[in-house]
Amino acid sequence: MFVLSELFLSLLWVIIALYLVWYFLLTDRDSVLALAEKFGKPVSDYAGKVVWITGASTGLGEAMAYELASVGAKLILTARSKDLLQNVKDECINRSRGKLTKEDILVLSFDISNLDYHKDYVENAVNHFGKIDVLINNAARYQIGEIFKTDTAVDKTLFDVNYFGPLSLSKLVGKQFLQQGGGHFVIISSIAGKFGIPSTASYCGTKHALQGYFDTVRMEYQRYNITVTTIVPGIFSSAIFEKTITTSTDKILEKDYDHYECTNMTSERCAHLSLVASVNKLYESWVAYQPFLFMLWASQYLPDIYKL
Repeated sequence: MFVLSELFLSLLWVIIALYLVWYFLLTDRDSVLALAEKFGKPVSDYAGKVVWITGASTGLGEAMAYELASVGAKLILTARSKDLLQNVKDECINRSRGKLTKEDILVLSFDISNLDYHKDYVENAVNHFGKIDVLINNAARYQIGEIFKTDTAVDKTLFDVNYFGPLSLSKLVGKQFLQQGGGHFVIISSIAGKFGIPSTASYCGTKHALQGYFDTVRMEYQRYNITVTTIVPGIFSSAIFEKTITTSTDKILEKDYDHYECTNMTSERCAHLSLVASVNKLYESWVAYQPFLFMLWASQYLPDIYKL
């Protein structure tokens, strides 16, 4: 009887170990986010909320807009292309299946790096809806180039779009959050915001800066019911790769972002997990397949070994 019991326990441990290995190899999010997806609040809790998405015309921002529209969230959509935003708005209304009207989706077409107009657009949004519940800072540019071969103008361009633009807009929206008694910032960062990646120093620098800044926002304003969720995606099918800046601002690498679908992470899946993390108000969530999840884990818990 004792031998059978020992064999059963040994077999059980083998099964558990195999399951954990299988899960680790195939999962596409961190364990806390996985629990939130299964047992936490659903994205449908955003019904009736006013959600502002920057970079909403393509890729991840577009996918988030569609999922939010399907549950009845009111939307503010921002990007440079008014025509693309209008197409997204029309599709959002279609996917809402009667939950939204044209008045429930506000299109604000502007370049986020042009800080002079941010105040006017925030006032426009507040006048239209009366409040802003969530700001999703998603707009960004990507860069590839060796550090010492890259013009400083490239660094400035990326910081204007990826850092100073979101910072400026968030300061103005944050003042509205204080007036209305709370709000939620969702920051779309990257694995490049957690550790360096060769040939993307400018992009890495902007994402590190963004994460550090909003980690501080969280600490300073939690007592005012202002929360911050940081999303850390790995590589997924994203329009950010379409017009990649290289070593100078006039050198653009044209790349079809469908190429990155080989990662098996679609914009729709990344959007869903990002919204699950945000509706559950998680502090930081990792959204990626292997080996990127392991790289994130190793850089967090084994930094010296990871950097060898």
